[in-house]
Amino acid sequence: MPTRDYGGRVRRFALVHVIVAVVGLGIATTIVTITYVKDRTAHIATAKAWDIQGPPCPALTAAEWTAKHYRAGKVFDYDGVAIGRAAGNASCSDVHTDGGKGLGVRKVCQFTSPGLLTVTSKAGDFYFNPGVGQLASLIIEKDRPVCVMASHFTLQSPD
Repeated sequence: MPTRDYGGRVRRFALVHVIVAVVGLGIATTIVTITYVKDRTAHIATAKAWDIQGPPCPALTAAEWTAKHYRAGKVFDYDGVAIGRAAGNASCSDVHTDGGKGLGVRKVCQFTSPGLLTVTSKAGDFYFNPGVGQLASLIIEKDRPVCVMASHFTLQSPD
């Protein structure tokens, strides 16, 4: 049985595949880079807007919470973390760590006048008493909350 020589045809076919793969990889890399830069810029802007600094909220133990018969009736779930407040309104956002440049994400919730705050997560139950009429924010990282007596969130609409 005679053998056939497909050498020239196979080489041209392989070269076409290599060229298509290189061009495709270049296009994919360009798209990923553009998306990363755009997302990173947005993450940095979000981190700046949601950078809440203030003194810590008064924290309560579970025993103090129970003894005073406190109740945070307005409870909502934020990515598997139950957050409760006695009053007011809330606004939450995922904020990338390291000023928006990091790969980690923390949950940040701002409150207009929560009175009392509770957080129930995999790390446990946490209780805070910022007080009536006080602004407060929760910064939750790795299921552990930090409460600060500050917030940029208001119900006023921008002019």
